[in-house]
Parts: sequence; structure tokens; C-alpha cells
Amino acid sequence: MKNLFVSAVLGFLFLSSCAVGPLVSHETARTVGNSKSELIAGGGQAGFVAKWNYGLTENLDFGVHWESLSLGIRAKYAFINNKEAGWSFATALGTGESIGGSHYYGDIMGSYLDEKWEPYTIVRVVHVKTDPIDFKDEDTGQIGFTIDKAEYDYGQFILGTRYLFTHQWFLSVEASSIFTISSGVKIEKNLFAGASFGYKF
Repeated sequence: MKNLFVSAVLGFLFLSSCAVGPLVSHETARTVGNSKSELIAGGGQAGFVAKWNYGLTENLDFGVHWESLSLGIRAKYAFINNKEAGWSFATALGTGESIGGSHYYGDIMGSYLDEKWEPYTIVRVVHVKTDPIDFKDEDTGQIGFTIDKAEYDYGQFILGTRYLFTHQWFLSVEASSIFTISSGVKIEKNLFAGASFGYKF
């Protein structure tokens, strides 16, 4: 039933032309490295995701983020960037277009690399411009969440991990929860999970 509800919400987002920011990350706090790239593709309850990140410097990445409901660009700067093992911390800023509106957001990211595993956590704050709307389950008519103003803010807590098959190939799994910041947003169903594969070159 929960999957049906999320599918209904995503369908209503598409049909109603309402904007949202990115709902997934699949990124750690480590950067990809100077002149290197990373491709990520996956899916889950929030739909599909495809990403490309490029290392402008050793500590600064530029990327393109495409999800079922949004397309945008982002930059990530790692102020602690342990490439071989240990903690990394970064911040990221992004902006983009959604169906029916636009968004911008900021991330605070932390990750810990230990041989093959790299768990990560992200706190994201998103500002969206869109039209007021109710999102309802198409089967029951129950309101999942309501947006009653054209600009609103929400936050997201993301917890995930990467498993490194090789230095180039990896699997990422994550779950996230959305929380309200603006008084004009009400969220009742707020858990998203997904997985992706990635390749560094």
C-alpha cells in the first residue's frame, strides 16, 4: 500500500505540475578527484535517478542531477577529503527545474570510508517555487501532504552506504525522510528508499 501511495504521489506531482527538489543523493562526502568523473544510475520509491559528477579540482566537484521529477546542476566542496580511508565532510549547493517550478538546495554531508564500505549521511534544505496543491492517494482519496503556498521549504535527512566492488564500480543504497520547514507544507508519508550503481573513471 505504501508503494502504491508513493506511486500515486509521484503521478499526481507529474499531472499537477508541482515542483519538488531532488529526493535522493547516492553521494558520499568524498569528491571524485581532479579531472575525474563519476556516473550514477538507479531507482527506488522516488523514481529513477541519473547523475554525472566531474572533479574541477581535488576538492571541488561539478555535477548534473536528473530524477523522475527534476533536473539540475550542483557543486560539492569537500573541506575534509580522505581518499583512502577515514572521515570526509563536504557541503553542496544545487539548483534546477522541476515539473511546474524550480528549486535550490544546500547539503551538509559526512561519510566514512573503511576499505569496501562507505556509510554516509546528508542533511538537505530545499527551497521550492510552485503552485498550491493537495496530493491524494488515487485509491482512497486520503491526502498525503498539502502545499498551500507558492514558495515553501522542506528538509531531508538521508542515510546510506556505498559498497565498493572495485576502485571504479560501486553500489549505493539509501533511505531518506522529509521534514517540513515552512508552515505551508504538511507531510504525512515521508520515507523514500532506493539503490544505484556507479562507475568512476
